[in-house]
Amino acid sequence: MLGWEVIPRIGFGNFTVSPHGLGIALGYFAGTMLLARRARKRGFSEDHAWNAAALSVVGAILGARIAYVIGHFSEFNSPLEWLQIYKGGISLIGGLLGGFLAAFIYVRKQKLDFFELTDLGAPGIALGIAIGRIGDLVIGDHLGKATTGWWGWEFKGGELISPPRCIYPTGDGCIVPGLVVHQTALYDMIWSLAIFGLLLVLEKKPRPKGFLTLTWASLYAAGRIATDFTRVDKDWFGLGLTGSQLTSIAALGVCSYFLFRQRQLQPAAAGVPAASAPPAPSSEPGVRRGRRRASDTAVEAAAPAAEPVLRRRDRPPAPTSATTTTEEKAVAQPRRKPAATPPPAGEPSRRASVTPEEAAVGTESVFKASRERSRTKTEPEREPQTGEKLPDEALARPRPSSRTEPSPPEASTKPKEEPEDDDLDFDWEP
Repeated sequence: MLGWEVIPRIGFGNFTVSPHGLGIALGYFAGTMLLARRARKRGFSEDHAWNAAALSVVGAILGARIAYVIGHFSEFNSPLEWLQIYKGGISLIGGLLGGFLAAFIYVRKQKLDFFELTDLGAPGIALGIAIGRIGDLVIGDHLGKATTGWWGWEFKGGELISPPRCIYPTGDGCIVPGLVVHQTALYDMIWSLAIFGLLLVLEKKPRPKGFLTLTWASLYAAGRIATDFTRVDKDWFGLGLTGSQLTSIAALGVCSYFLFRQRQLQPAAAGVPAASAPPAPSSEPGVRRGRRRASDTAVEAAAPAAEPVLRRRDRPPAPTSATTTTEEKAVAQPRRKPAATPPPAGEPSRRASVTPEEAAVGTESVFKASRERSRTKTEPEREPQTGEKLPDEALARPRPSSRTEPSPPEASTKPKEEPEDDDLDFDWEP
């Protein structure tokens, strides 16, 4: 059987802090750190996560105090006492509602998805509640009804900041040292840790958006409905139900309704790009090897068009870097016209025959003379003399046009230079 002496404040000298407030701060910090880590892994902005969590603190404080004042309105003598939160008196359910409302306002202002943020923070909320309950155990807060079970908690003395109502089987009806009661804060801590582990297991599979948030709210509300039957608190409307129970019943009904509707929704995206996912096996009938599926055509149609091939006029200038690749050189260099190949030996030249008048006066084109310098004659030809008429066989005989390797300079025969004529022959070879 558990039991210890409660400690209302801890510290050194005049500097003391409340274990209750310290536990809430540690729980909030742990839950927010978990939220930021999960947001970073899922690609969500960490700044939005921290900002929403900071505003949730303000909303949680206001909501927790307002809910407590409404539930215990008859215990306050003046409105000034409503603000004396340092004397104790907050409601966890009211704090959760106020925190969610503040986060909702921030998300709507930033045009974000509310359930995307709360799904990331649901495990952190469960963990934060469990850590925050440590402070309740230290100060002996939320003590329940008397019990004789082995799971009971023994009150071993100490100053209670918020003593329970005097309904115990004692002389004055108040709690005394040695009395065994239900430790409702311990029940809530164990149940929150169980919810935390369950949410981590559930999120391993794709779930619809908002599933984790609604699951956490439903499970926690169900737990509060059960554990509040062991509390010493004010009941409402003669139903034997506390204010937290009535609020939890309403929350459980709303969350159960939306969870039932989510059965028809598709799971949220897992964050993996579609391009990296392996292709799913096709279920279309008649698809054989070498044939195209309709899904493949749709994917190709949705893909961006390939970059058009640059034409010759659109080619970029040649790069000046020393590490130019072979393909870049091929694109940068202009295309050269291939050199004309000489006709094979024995094939008559396509060049027109020389007229007798041109042969008689010796008016050979300077372009022909320049081409003849780079060729080697296969057989000696006799240049016609002035006024000499060549026979028809000599005129019809084609001139050799095959090229051979040039001989050394000393063995080459320099052709006789002919006088230039004003009437130049622009006879080009194809």
